[in-house]
Amino acid sequence: MLNQWLSFTVRLFHLLPHRVALCLGSSLGRTFWFFNRRKVDRAEARCVSALGVGASIAREIVKKAYVNMGRSMVEFSRLDVLRPKLASLVTVEGKEHLDEALRRGRGVLALTAHMGNWELAGARMVAEGYPMAPVYTPQRNTGGLEDLIDSQRTIAAGMRLIPSEGFGLRGVFRTLREGSVLTLLQDLDARREGILIPFLGLPARTATGIVKLHRKFGSPVVPMVALRNLDGVHHTVHVERVLSDLPDEDGNLFGINMEKSLKMCNNVLERWISTYPEQWMWLLDKWESVFNP
Repeated sequence: MLNQWLSFTVRLFHLLPHRVALCLGSSLGRTFWFFNRRKVDRAEARCVSALGVGASIAREIVKKAYVNMGRSMVEFSRLDVLRPKLASLVTVEGKEHLDEALRRGRGVLALTAHMGNWELAGARMVAEGYPMAPVYTPQRNTGGLEDLIDSQRTIAAGMRLIPSEGFGLRGVFRTLREGSVLTLLQDLDARREGILIPFLGLPARTATGIVKLHRKFGSPVVPMVALRNLDGVHHTVHVERVLSDLPDEDGNLFGINMEKSLKMCNNVLERWISTYPEQWMWLLDKWESVFNP
């Protein structure tokens, strides 16, 4: 039943004009926000603690985040339709930083987060000729959802998926040795595999892989964030200067001190989230393993 509903919904999104489909996505996001009260309340509480804002402001931020999520879901399901139009929908700024990093021949570690529509950004970068390989965590294929996600990322977007489990490590090594761009969503709860690093002022278990891979391969770390423009339709991918070229707070090279290097990564994510809080996916509990072990 769920598989049939999913197929029908995707077909509907494909048939609608883009702006109409996005309006429907906004409505879906508001619906999820309204009926998902338990998760919404927890997200609002995290927002209050992390940003130091009042409850009413946090409620508005989380609501807008759900609207962005609804729009992003629609865009992702329409990715195969949107791909020929990506250049007009998504602008890329700072490509020179990525080009310079790739010229070093050691691959690139793209530091990113669940901001704006990161899936659309990946497809846009592939269309620009950049070999993008995101690391992802496989989920249960409920109602064919995982199949749809894999298909949109690989066939529609042209990315090469690398699972975070099993033989994924071989794919990680191969990607960097080939000189491709390995995309790492650094805003997830790393649980037992991570180490405690402050994130938005709260202790959070942070994945260490990005620093370990930099140490092993010398791959430059390049922050990349996708943000939805004010019109709600267009997007901008911001590629920043190579983070690993900068010293940590003690003046040491990136990678020498694990904690300080990870704090540098978190500082970038914190800057994005603090500036555009409504574009971060607050339903992800970055602090779950610390406060709810």
